[in-house]
Amino acid sequence: MSEQKMEIQQFESLILLRDRLISNLLGEDIDAILYWAGKDLARNQPVETEIDIVKLFGHYSFGSLSLIEDKKNRKVYKLTGEIVEQRLENSQNPSFSLETGYLSQQLQKLYNIYSEGIYEIKRKKKEVLLTIQMDPKEPVPSV
Repeated sequence: MSEQKMEIQQFESLILLRDRLISNLLGEDIDAILYWAGKDLARNQPVETEIDIVKLFGHYSFGSLSLIEDKKNRKVYKLTGEIVEQRLENSQNPSFSLETGYLSQQLQKLYNIYSEGIYEIKRKKKEVLLTIQMDPKEPVPSV
């Protein structure tokens, strides 16, 4: 079996789980639960740089992550790649809350300031924008 066919099958399995099974199980609460789950996953995986976060996104088949806007209180990332395209093509309402929560928590840990995120699907461009709002005036208390 070719490497490309194996990759497509892997994506089909992820799409089946993420956008069909989990969606059916969680119903209306899918975004809130997956956002929390993404934050929880990130708490257990410390990173040292934003480059580490980008690498983990690829490793976990979340997609290719790139920073497109960097301001004091806000960062906007673009999520692209074959998995993102496949999810957008094969799912009417794919949730990217897991990725958003994961990214938000990793940035919160990295910069030690409260961070929350939202996502916006851009179907025509075959991408998802992840916007992370950060509050530099609100440091995370040390544990």
